[in-house]
Amino acid sequence: MAKEGGLGDNFFINGYDLSGDVGSVERIGGGPAAGDVTAIKSSANERIGLLRSGNMQFTNWFDYAAAQEHPVLSVLPYTDVLACYFHGSAIGNPAASIVAKQLNYDPTRDNVGNLSEKVDIESNGFGLEWGIQHTAGIRPDTTGTTGTAFDASAGATTPGVPLTTVPVTNTSPLPASVVISGGTITQVFVNGVQVGTGAGTYIVPPGQTISITYSVAPTWQWTYQSAFGAQSYLQVLSFTGTSITIKVRHSNDNSTYADLITHTAVTAARSFERQAVATNPVNKWTEVVTSGTFSQCSFILAFVRNLTAVSF
Repeated sequence: MAKEGGLGDNFFINGYDLSGDVGSVERIGGGPAAGDVTAIKSSANERIGLLRSGNMQFTNWFDYAAAQEHPVLSVLPYTDVLACYFHGSAIGNPAASIVAKQLNYDPTRDNVGNLSEKVDIESNGFGLEWGIQHTAGIRPDTTGTTGTAFDASAGATTPGVPLTTVPVTNTSPLPASVVISGGTITQVFVNGVQVGTGAGTYIVPPGQTISITYSVAPTWQWTYQSAFGAQSYLQVLSFTGTSITIKVRHSNDNSTYADLITHTAVTAARSFERQAVATNPVNKWTEVVTSGTFSQCSFILAFVRNLTAVSF
């Protein structure tokens, strides 16, 4: 991938598109808070990860038209806000999402006449989460629609069985579940460490290798999936109709799909929600599907796949 700038990026909060008013995003932060556990014998700080946290800081240009930044942000709600930063407008592009409290709305008028506001939001209940945008910016559905599928494995498929003892690398960003069948096997190695002596299922993390010592070649099947669930961030910007249900579905073959996350049925614009599935395996292909009784709905959806165990 080539290095990229931030041209054409977008910012959404509580079902409002503020991309035309946000002048800059100064901070997108997150991760476990650092706890200082330094012992008296240590000559440097020792730290452990504590509760997950997150924050965003951004600056707006003053705009008091309906549904623009001033009427949206000057409310300073006590309830949660949901914000999503989209890099560009393409499915699979990075997206940062957060459920948060809005801390301030601070106007500044500089000495050349610019009027802007600084806004800080701090995570509430969940940390900041990086994932992908699963809509190409704002998606305008006028009827029930199956959106473009995304392959998180970067196009990985089952490789051919190599010669005995020859390692094969998992080149996918996802772990591979390798099911080995048949043959005459004496050893199975993952990243150079023996993990088995025969047929079975073996997990090969991204970038690691698997090799088989055999006298009669077996067969194998690679399935690319993550094992720790996922989160979906939905914001509905406009809606006309009775209700719409928005789902994230997943598949191993981009043909047979199953529901993964189902958002609460939406009946009005400016709806927003974070939904999570905590433990389910998530297959390589995902898609966003709408159904219901409606004539138009514009929405954005960010999808976060957990590659390691997380706490909810």
